[in-house]
Amino acid sequence: MKIAYIYQQFTQASGTERVFIDKMNYFAERQGYEVMMVTCQQGRHPIIFPVSPKIKHYDLGVRWANLYRYNRVYRFFKQISLNRLFRKRFNQLMYETKPDIVICATYYLYIVTAVAKCKLNFSRVLESHIDLRYLYGFNTDNKKLQNGLYELFGSDLLKKDAVKFDVLVALNQSDADDWGRYLETRVILNLVHLNPTNRYCDYNSKRVIFVGRYVEQKGIFDLLEIWKRIHLVHPGWQLDMYGSGELQEKLTEEVRRLDANIYLYNQTQNIFEKYLESSILVLTSYYEPFGLVMPEAMSCGLPVVSFDCPSGPSYIITDKKDGFLVKSRDLDLYVKRLSELMDSSDLRCKMGHNARMSSQRFMGNNIMPQWEQLFRELLEKSRNE
Repeated sequence: MKIAYIYQQFTQASGTERVFIDKMNYFAERQGYEVMMVTCQQGRHPIIFPVSPKIKHYDLGVRWANLYRYNRVYRFFKQISLNRLFRKRFNQLMYETKPDIVICATYYLYIVTAVAKCKLNFSRVLESHIDLRYLYGFNTDNKKLQNGLYELFGSDLLKKDAVKFDVLVALNQSDADDWGRYLETRVILNLVHLNPTNRYCDYNSKRVIFVGRYVEQKGIFDLLEIWKRIHLVHPGWQLDMYGSGELQEKLTEEVRRLDANIYLYNQTQNIFEKYLESSILVLTSYYEPFGLVMPEAMSCGLPVVSFDCPSGPSYIITDKKDGFLVKSRDLDLYVKRLSELMDSSDLRCKMGHNARMSSQRFMGNNIMPQWEQLFRELLEKSRNE
């Protein structure tokens, strides 16, 4: 079985890139599978995560990254030209390699369009890593007009191409239900890298950890407000934040102003060691279709405090058992729940033990057979048509 994963580039240490590469590595090492990684903007940049040498990588060499240098009129027409070039090179590669199954994410419309309109007979799988309701419609104060235009046009174009896919795989049932109006859906949770150390966190540690991108979606300034209140009653605790993103400069300034035992660090490849140095994970996202950091941290024994935002946290955390789910944007309740954990090492230990047990659901051996079953069904359907 020949499988092709199509993605723009693997240069950022984010969740989708991690999951795509993990799945490619899994199938590449399984007998009976041939795996292709297809990118268009990778160029000479190193692939951010380790990749099996059995995976065949093809970069189509179509670059959008430099368009920002030009005026909007030029960018508009140049983007149309690049989209056509991508489709031409993509179609040529598909006809040369003849994959059985092609997988892409909903992120990049030009990729979805190319896969949808290719006339070669292969099974098409669309992966949703951001819920449909937020893919184009998460409006912030400074981007309402821009995001409104994306929502109006991008969402409709995406849906028109999505109906040509055989199946969409969502990370939660809410997103699957939204997409189910347009095509067949399936829910398969992400496989997660779990604690490889055979060690667990120290519940006497007075360190809380946040891991994620410094972007508006993550609600990081709500986290700072929560921590400002926490610091008044728990001055001996510290908050360690690991990440990067467009809000980093603003975040750095605010952390300096608060002076409340908050420490900012760059992303690290050694994140499990940082989990083990902590005793609580916090998450304050506005939405979180899955959230890889939750089961990662839970596998180290960390209880999690998270807003019960759409849609992922409630699929991962069992409230009051392995963490706390807090009504979304209720900062007062969040402070209360976090304080409860800080006040009791016994509670942290009890919830942390439950978290370790719960995290085992996301092992590759539990998740990937669901993908294998889906691929077998698609091949059988293709043969019978």
